[in-house]
Amino acid sequence: FVHRYDDDHIIYYFAYTDFPGMMEKPVEFKTPQGLTIKGHIYSYPGEHKKDLVVFCHGLGGGHRSYMREIECICKQGYEVLSYDIIGCWESEGKDVRGMSEAINDLVACLDFIYQSKELKDRGLHIIGHSWGGYAAGNILSYRQRNIRTITVISGFAGLESFAEVAYGGKLKPFKKNILNFEKKVNPEYALSCSVDALKNTQIKVLLIQSKDDSMVPISSGLEYVRSRVNNENISYVVVEGKYHNPNYTEDAVQYMGQTFGEFNQLVKEKKLKTLEQKQAFMKEKDFMRMTEQDGDVWKKVFEMMSSEE
Repeated sequence: FVHRYDDDHIIYYFAYTDFPGMMEKPVEFKTPQGLTIKGHIYSYPGEHKKDLVVFCHGLGGGHRSYMREIECICKQGYEVLSYDIIGCWESEGKDVRGMSEAINDLVACLDFIYQSKELKDRGLHIIGHSWGGYAAGNILSYRQRNIRTITVISGFAGLESFAEVAYGGKLKPFKKNILNFEKKVNPEYALSCSVDALKNTQIKVLLIQSKDDSMVPISSGLEYVRSRVNNENISYVVVEGKYHNPNYTEDAVQYMGQTFGEFNQLVKEKKLKTLEQKQAFMKEKDFMRMTEQDGDVWKKVFEMMSSEE
């Protein structure tokens, strides 16, 4: 997984221009290693809520992989700052520098906010999915100033808990190598676990995950935390049948599964060989339907956020 992630234009990724009236303002900041992270602040016209949302993306894409989520939040009157992690899309870096880079870059983002004349005094709501959820769940061990709430969607608690599941069986010998690599590239964050960050926090935190998540097993995410943390400020939402996207509608999840199941089968049968063939296949698919957001799930997120503003 340690390589660059760029848009190959097979999957359609929404831009703010796909949503009439939506606005964006570019931002950029440096990591402690001197690499440039590029992002954007998105919003709709009109009076905005005083708090700012920071959205952290998952592995395999960039922040535009989450434009439906970002747009959903903007419709509630928030401004949303989202960025591409090092090694992804608009940001610098020959690769992503490891899984712990997600925490490294979220820390850099918050330090940028704290130093910005326009943003430094605003309350913050941190939301992350998968890799970004791992960063969001761990951030309180490193930064707390102005953070009002945290939402972790399908995020793993820490690299060790995730490695226990991901590198079991025949892959178990690789676990030590992976953790040693992470300690080398980001020694401050490599062994971070959200249990340490959440067990005594006074900040409201919501963990959301589907029981059948096969990408980040719930045993290394939500249930790992719930079995070890007794804190009334932590809430949990467990859904079924949503796999790695509990914030999507059931229809969106099913349609996505059908689409990629068909795509992968055609690739396996060598009926989709070229980039052009793969692009043509996906061009016929309805990505608006495939990324439809579940209003009931987001209602729980927004209720928590509103209660802490």
